[in-house]
Amino acid sequence: MSLQIDTPENVPLDADIAGFGTRCMAAAVDYLIIVLLMIIFGILFASSLPRNMDDTNTVLAVFIILQFFIVTFYHLIFEFLWNGQTPGKRMFKVRVIQANGLPVTVSGILIRNLVRPFDFLPVFYSVGLIALFATQHTQRLGDLAAKTIVVREQQSVKLEQVREDWRVHYLHISRIVPLPPYIQIENLDAQDRRDLVDYLRRRSELQQRAYIANLMANKMVKKMGIADARFNSSAWISSETFLEQVARAFELAELP
Repeated sequence: MSLQIDTPENVPLDADIAGFGTRCMAAAVDYLIIVLLMIIFGILFASSLPRNMDDTNTVLAVFIILQFFIVTFYHLIFEFLWNGQTPGKRMFKVRVIQANGLPVTVSGILIRNLVRPFDFLPVFYSVGLIALFATQHTQRLGDLAAKTIVVREQQSVKLEQVREDWRVHYLHISRIVPLPPYIQIENLDAQDRRDLVDYLRRRSELQQRAYIANLMANKMVKKMGIADARFNSSAWISSETFLEQVARAFELAELP
């Protein structure tokens, strides 16, 4: 299920809503961690009590308050520190965001976690499960109150991982044939290569193919400092051959 969000810049944003199963599995991981924390803190609390402590009601009340704080502040602290994620949400790559597509706010985190105890009513997260099923965007009571949604986290792409696609299909040359020695690309830049690749990919669609090929070839000849090369309208195939050789030189320059 996806939700299209209109950002303040009027740019539509598609958010992939986290499904019921994903949210349940993420919650199972979180509550397993919470149970372990309860056991650890329970043991520490019990060991710190005086040996002559006989007031069972007081001990039970303190232990229930301790459990409440662990359940509430576990989600609150992690979602604040990890920008809408808990260990369970991070494991299953989901994140809490505002319903308008912006990162979750501090007030949103506070509201959705303060309402969390009501999701457990009357027993075993009954209200929360009903809300997840009944709402269009799989929201529990806390999400509805805080105007938040849980979405699948889109994988970010690091800048160094992004590379332009320079592949072209050669018509006049072979990759196994050595290039002429006058094909030197030191004086050409990335924009020259973009123009070159764009032409070689689109040449079959161009109405003035010969004219453009000659124009580009002469431009690159000039930048490369080749004095004795001339291309004219009657020899456009030689112009394309030259352009393919330049494209191939760029490819070879990238090889280790």
